[in-house]
Amino acid sequence: MGGDPEDGTRRVEISDELAAALVREQHPDLAELDISRRYVFDDHLTIRLGDDLCLNLPTVPGLGDAMVSAAEWLDLVSAEWSFPAGTPVRLGEPTADYPFPWQISHWVPGSNAAILPFMKEAAKPLGDALRQVHTTAPAWAPASEEAGTPLSRHRKTWHILTALLRDAIGPRGNRIDPALLSVRWEKAVDTVIDSPSRWTHGNLDPRYVVSNRGLFGGIGSWWTFGAGDPAADIAAAFLLIHRDDEAAFLESYGQVSRATRERIAGYWLLRVLRYATSSNPFLWRLGWARLDELIRLGDLD
Repeated sequence: MGGDPEDGTRRVEISDELAAALVREQHPDLAELDISRRYVFDDHLTIRLGDDLCLNLPTVPGLGDAMVSAAEWLDLVSAEWSFPAGTPVRLGEPTADYPFPWQISHWVPGSNAAILPFMKEAAKPLGDALRQVHTTAPAWAPASEEAGTPLSRHRKTWHILTALLRDAIGPRGNRIDPALLSVRWEKAVDTVIDSPSRWTHGNLDPRYVVSNRGLFGGIGSWWTFGAGDPAADIAAAFLLIHRDDEAAFLESYGQVSRATRERIAGYWLLRVLRYATSSNPFLWRLGWARLDELIRLGDLD
């Protein structure tokens, strides 16, 4: 077992030898493919497998089950998507040496939007990609952990994040009073959900969104896929582009209702505070850049 992440959960360590053994034992037809570059995330490890595939290996409990559930639905829903997507192609089972379900997925080449920010040209294809994802989900579809949770149930998280922001210092030594954001947050929380439940990515973290020299290159990780409020995904997408480019995004995505715009604002605030108080330097800088943009434009009503 590895060291403790910030939330105290024990993290499983995964060597290249262990990863190769999992492939060899459970997917022997892929055993000749090279195990190569590793990408470390908060709750999982991604390892390149040959040129076109990758391994997604949870390092904490719970994620493996989400991978299995998402894979079953993605196989049905994603066939018509026209954008590059790192959807799963194989599933793996726990072993005596590794305790979680895991998956082999398509590899989407490129950098990510946290390291290489999008240019304005990325807005339209990003909007088109989410338009394809946000189709109506059946009533029995599993809910996305975030997009399937109303904003009102994120109140505890909001209070924790605003407390952290109160003591936080931005890249230019600047501070932001969280009270400036609370009026807009409360307005969003009180807004009704006026659209049917739709399929959503569920956690459009910039590290999962592929940037090819600043252009939209696809979406790489999908185990948060589930039914929910599309406003959560759109809010996450709006953090990847500048305010001036949101109109181009919506031109491609399609127009949204006034109520949806309010919920987008709420999910946007929730996510931007997560980034601005993150220990990840790329998310931290992105969060503060968007907060500075918000304050500069005075869009707080």
